[in-house]
Amino acid sequence: MLWQVIKPPESGLYWLNEVHQQFYTDLFAGNEFENCFDNRFKPVLAGSAKTQSYFRAVFDQYTQLDELEKTTFEAVYNNHITYQIFFSDSSLSISRLPDPDPDPDRLTTLWSAAKTLGGYLYSTTMGLACFTDAAGGTPSMDRHYKAYKELNGNVCCFCGTEEMMEERNVKSDDGEVQWRASYDHYLPKKHYPFLAVDFDNLIPCCQKCNEKAKGERDVLEQGSNRRLAFNPYVDPIGASVVANYDREGINNVMSVTIEGTGCSLEEKANTWNDTFAVLNRVNCRLKAFDASWLAPTLNGCADFVEARGAIQREISRCENSVKHEREAYFKALCFGEVVTKTDAQISDLLRTVDQIYAGRAISRG
Repeated sequence: MLWQVIKPPESGLYWLNEVHQQFYTDLFAGNEFENCFDNRFKPVLAGSAKTQSYFRAVFDQYTQLDELEKTTFEAVYNNHITYQIFFSDSSLSISRLPDPDPDPDRLTTLWSAAKTLGGYLYSTTMGLACFTDAAGGTPSMDRHYKAYKELNGNVCCFCGTEEMMEERNVKSDDGEVQWRASYDHYLPKKHYPFLAVDFDNLIPCCQKCNEKAKGERDVLEQGSNRRLAFNPYVDPIGASVVANYDREGINNVMSVTIEGTGCSLEEKANTWNDTFAVLNRVNCRLKAFDASWLAPTLNGCADFVEARGAIQREISRCENSVKHEREAYFKALCFGEVVTKTDAQISDLLRTVDQIYAGRAISRG
């Protein structure tokens, strides 16, 4: 992430996560199925046959386990719901179910049922009228998304280059579709199904970050290796990125890299960049820095004094627009590097800008 984000403090949607986790608590306590839900949620089960059937599938699969299998599954659950502590301590292990050998076993079947339940609660149940009524008639993803944008702006906190995804078709595993805002499961529900409707794990982001870069990748593990990662709702400081603007041959080259701090912040930043592939995207964009960003900013400046003033104004403008304007974060960063150049170097940049516009005039001619 590039900056911390704020979760809307109140929403009836958060209740569904309480129901989901209380179900497992009561299941592990040995309650009958009907006693795994409070009375307030029972109209949802009555109003949504699929919601009830997916809860029932988990219940039935769990009750078929022997005591060792139950202990194993419960341990994974208890480990996963404490996920907040994993982001800043890579010495803590994340529990996984043992690989079935050689065929899918009862634990694997239960795990599949838990994933289906979590996915359906997120994709469908929370948008159903029966859930909205039971929760008080006010919760909706659209309202939550609007509240999120009011607190955080509309630019993706992971890349700073794109606006967050707007409403779209959200499809459940069994094909049901709802038109609504789509959030990223920061820890993917494929690997962490108990967090499927935990809004501390649901973060709006752009389509490139969510679908094209991250997908179902786990920020906490790469293969068998544990790693540190940012917690966007908790960590007050994001990735430390630095810009470099140097002469290479006859060209100026702008690029951005992760600052080598040698601390956990650098490790988290490396995880962030590995997951979302941000710097590669930005550096491709920066190949046109002089023509796309520098020239419009310095156009019309008579000398290095005016140019330096124009750069400072652009830095200030972008710093105030980071969460509302695409690429403003990186513009501020890059121009912050340019403004450190000597007067002679900035005068040189003015000549570069003149050449850029002269070339455009020739092209038009």
